[in-house]
Amino acid sequence: GGIRQEGLWAYVPATLIPPHSKPALRSGWIHRHWHQMTFPSVVRKARENGFGEVDILYFDTAIQSFWLKAIRARKTVFRIADQNAGFKKATLALLKLQHELIENVDLVVCTAKTLVESVKGSKHLPNGVPLAHFAKKGEIPPEYQNLRKPIALYVGAIDYWFDYALVKRLALDLPHVSFVLIGPTKENLFQNIPNIHLLGPRSYSDIPNYLQHANVGLIPFDVESYPDLIHSVNPLKLYEYMASGLPVVATRWQELENIGSPALLCSTPEEFKANLLAALKQPKSNLYRDYAKGMDWSCRAKQLIEMSHS
Repeated sequence: GGIRQEGLWAYVPATLIPPHSKPALRSGWIHRHWHQMTFPSVVRKARENGFGEVDILYFDTAIQSFWLKAIRARKTVFRIADQNAGFKKATLALLKLQHELIENVDLVVCTAKTLVESVKGSKHLPNGVPLAHFAKKGEIPPEYQNLRKPIALYVGAIDYWFDYALVKRLALDLPHVSFVLIGPTKENLFQNIPNIHLLGPRSYSDIPNYLQHANVGLIPFDVESYPDLIHSVNPLKLYEYMASGLPVVATRWQELENIGSPALLCSTPEEFKANLLAALKQPKSNLYRDYAKGMDWSCRAKQLIEMSHS
């Protein structure tokens, strides 16, 4: 039946043939017809819940492009948040669907200016942040009670684009700093480094507590190994860090330079270390929250509605 909350209805369909990067599931036919194998029918379910005709049909993945024919919409929007060709698991079928969806919607918006440059006719609509959620005061997380201060924090996926070597070097060079990593990871590559603390995933409701009681937010991405992917990332976590009042130290990439944030950007491990030490010495400031105020999702929603009517 899905989940209903605060005027929203969220529904995840079950399908016998989910599109995937695995050999048996990466075909173009499956990418186009998986919805016909849902039980119950996802199209019928949407119509039964009042979505046979909508004001705005909003896509964030081409996997859902079948809705263009399944329901009626006054306006159709495709939001591209990443350079999907840069992901290891991106399939040719998905990239072809994305190209077709771009050609058939009324409006294409991209989170990064570098993406706008690669998608003809698209408009720039950056990521946002629920400001009130990350600005609210909370209790000190129990894991912080016995940690040595200061705390340098990373929140997000710890995947192949994460610069493991950089974080390991920083931790070894700065043994007085506790490096806390929150997010899913497939393996622990930091064994026997006592000041690196892998906490695993944490609930979204608790994340502001971890941010507000840390000293600096980190974004250590491996730009050199994955330039196509990283240069097109509009950094959601940067807005979350700053909404919580945290200074940010990040690897330098093109989109980060474009947004002109107060983050300290680094091109080398030595520069990252120096900027991290500088950020830890900075007094608490409203500079970061003031920057994040203009990134609230309410502002982004207003921009999207205006773009849809233009």
